[in-house]
Parts: sequence; structure tokens; C-alpha cells
Amino acid sequence: MAHRVIRRVLIVAGSLTAFLLVLLVAGFFLVRASFPRTRGTVRLAGLHASVEVLRDAQGVPQIYATDTHDLFFAQGYVHAQDRFWQMDFWRHIGSARLSEMFGESQLETDKFLRTLGWARVVHEELAALDPSSLAVLEAYAEGVNTYLAEHRGPSLSLEYAVLGLLTPGYTPEPWTPLHSLTWAKAMAWDLGGNMDLELERAVLLRKLGPSRPIPPRTRSSSPARTPHAPQSLRSRPRSTPRCPRSRAPARV
Repeated sequence: MAHRVIRRVLIVAGSLTAFLLVLLVAGFFLVRASFPRTRGTVRLAGLHASVEVLRDAQGVPQIYATDTHDLFFAQGYVHAQDRFWQMDFWRHIGSARLSEMFGESQLETDKFLRTLGWARVVHEELAALDPSSLAVLEAYAEGVNTYLAEHRGPSLSLEYAVLGLLTPGYTPEPWTPLHSLTWAKAMAWDLGGNMDLELERAVLLRKLGPSRPIPPRTRSSSPARTPHAPQSLRSRPRSTPRCPRSRAPARV
């Protein structure tokens, strides 16, 4: 009898161990699937010439391009690589459309956000943009959408694996210049957490006057970053190999 009990316990323990190992392996590959490719050469349609992306030891990208279009195209592509979940989430905040991502639980939040009028304002701002500024936003959107065309679900960001359980069938829409302006509104709101304090200080300053001159803020020096993990973005029709340069970072 005791032998049977021990045998069953071992079977259960072995099964649980195997199940946990499978979960760990699956979780590892699920997480790794969302990591961006930061080494090697990627050929992309839409670029006018080759672009080089250098990342430092902290993963911060430095982008070198031959024209403005390619520079902001690459910036959009790299931003989508690194933080598209935040970009998607915040554009839904700015346009008061969180319910599309998370369901009815966010209806009240959407109602509040719509009273702020961000969506109305960004439409007016977009219509007032000069052609060069609009061209920058369009190039940036091209880069974001190029990355979106190649990645879906967990390969786009780990959060979409979880979101798929909450909102099945949700798919991020293409990025547009309007979304960049909307995102800026959400960022401004997020950075305005001390708004009440700033208003109070402005009122006190006006009523009481400055007690003494405020010294100018000194900008802290940041340590120099060394190029690390180069990644080249190439226009697809172009197949000329890159010539090595003796200095870094190099433009190609």
C-alpha cells in the first residue's frame, strides 16, 4: 500500500515538474519573441538610401541617414521596435478610445478623456502644419508601419499576448501623423503631474514677487556613449555592399 502511494506521489511530482518546465521554456521563447533585432542588416522598402543605427551599451539608438525622410523613417521603425505597446496604448489614451483595447471597463475613462478635447485639438493642429513638418510625421509613420507589417501579436510586444486573452481579435491599426500629435498630448498630460503646484507658485510669485533671483539651472553632464551593436537599415532595391569606414560611428 505504501509503495503505491509513494509511486503515485512520484508520478504527480514528475508530472508537475515537467509541466513547470514546459511553462518556463514557453515563457522564455514568448518573451524572447518580442525582443527587437538590433544586429545585422535589415532590408526595407521605402528608404532612399542606407541608414545606420548604432546602439550604445544601454541600448539607446543613434541614427545616421543621408536625408530627412530616411532619418525619421528609421526613427519610426526603431521606436516601434523598442516601445510600440506604449505608443499604441497612449494614442488610445489621447483619442479617448481605451475601450477598444480593454473593453467596457474603460468607458468612464474614455468619457472623461473626451471632455479634455485632445482629439479636436490635434485635428486642428494637423490641418495647420506646414508641408515640411507634415513630411517628417509621414516619414515617421512609414517607418512605424513598416515594422508593424512584419510583426504581429507577441512578436510585436509581450503585452499583446496578455491583451489577446482580454480582448481577442484586437489588432493595432496603422500609425498616422495624427497619432503622433495625439501621443504628444498624452505625454504632456503625464508630465503635468505637478500642475497644481506650478500654478500655486505662479500665483504666489505674482502676488509676493521674487524674494531673490533664481540661479540658472546647470545642465548635468552625461557620460559619453560608445557605439555598440550596429544595425543597418537598407532600402530594398539597393544591394551594394557597405564599405568599411575607419571611424565610428560612420555614415553609409
